[in-house]
Amino acid sequence: MFGLLGKKLSHSFSKTIHESLQNEHKYNLYELDSIDSFLKERQFKAINVTIPYKEDVIPYLDNVEGVAKVLGNVNTIVNTNGTLTGYNTDYDGLKFTLSHNGISLKDKVVIILGNGSTSRTIQHLCKANLAKKIYVLARNPKHGEYHLDAFETLNTAQIIFNATPVGMFPNNTDSFDFDLNSESSIEAVVDLVYNPLHSKLLLQARKLNLKAVNGLMMLVHQAVLASEYFHNTKYPASKTIDIYKTLLLQELNIVFIGMPMSGKTHYAKLISKLYKKEVIDLDKALVLAEGIQIDTIFKNYGENHFRLLESKIVDKYAKQHNKAISTGGGVILNPDNIELLKQNGIIIFLDVPFEILKSFNPKNRPLLQNKDNLKKLFDYRHNLYVDSCDIRIIKKSLNEDLIIKRIEAEIDEYINIKWT
Repeated sequence: MFGLLGKKLSHSFSKTIHESLQNEHKYNLYELDSIDSFLKERQFKAINVTIPYKEDVIPYLDNVEGVAKVLGNVNTIVNTNGTLTGYNTDYDGLKFTLSHNGISLKDKVVIILGNGSTSRTIQHLCKANLAKKIYVLARNPKHGEYHLDAFETLNTAQIIFNATPVGMFPNNTDSFDFDLNSESSIEAVVDLVYNPLHSKLLLQARKLNLKAVNGLMMLVHQAVLASEYFHNTKYPASKTIDIYKTLLLQELNIVFIGMPMSGKTHYAKLISKLYKKEVIDLDKALVLAEGIQIDTIFKNYGENHFRLLESKIVDKYAKQHNKAISTGGGVILNPDNIELLKQNGIIIFLDVPFEILKSFNPKNRPLLQNKDNLKKLFDYRHNLYVDSCDIRIIKKSLNEDLIIKRIEAEIDEYINIKWT
């Protein structure tokens, strides 16, 4: 009997990861308000432990090994003929993540946001890898720590870790009271949040062309290491990378932006079949939510009111995962929409040249009833689309198969280069 012990486990990836490694062994989720009888009865072969029980389990164990003993933090327990031994695989999961992303701690000045158990894991790794200086910042700092307000005064830091839940789902828009800036010495930002895939902090880092790493690979690798303890086996490092890419592609939204009539809805449907994603047409979702057609909203309430409704719909679906999303043509007019969509998505701009676009029939397009508006919209929005997208597909040809192959190739390259 294998599984995960904790609270609120419905969003956990552990079952998926462990059963992909050992599909003949069922992996259960144990959501318990009390761990006492579960651990005393010892009716399991091996389990993982997550919040809030990583420290609480220790008194029930017969042995605590390695870094788990140093950290006072256990996330893996193996039952060997009734003897319980605790391990910590989070430490090596983080170590693997940094190494894979080319982030060295040696001689670096590090800021760690948060002072909980995850922060202690990061601190231990920094010390073991000879970081030059470690600053721990928290809302309620302990002795030797700093308040979060001190962030901007510690401008020599090169690596930032977030070990707090700030920006975590469902509070995706939450952020710290400071901003990263291009004049600082920061080289990399590691946010151990992985839902959303890119927190607001990581999106700031990406805009500054800094290394921006979330906690998904750490999650995967710690689970792979736990499975090694569970089943007394070894996996190659490539196993972690393969599972990471599979999970990432599964969780990512593929978002289409572009001018009206550029084919966003059509290609969202085609891509949804290819990647087994649910199609979301944001305009249709808005109509369904409001019970009124878009042209009527424009006519009766004006464009500004429509944009407010559009942003509300974006906020709802951007927080979800595994969607193929078709947006309205004006979604890029609000930068907050793009930031939200990028938290869990790859944004693809279907760039149809104006000479092709003008030959299409703009029926049911409130802003295009006057055909002269098409050129004005194109000229005004084109650079916004380019600046907002992660992938740009120029549709000079209307060959559907060719375009889909290009989109697929670009997504694969983006995941391999930008995310891995």
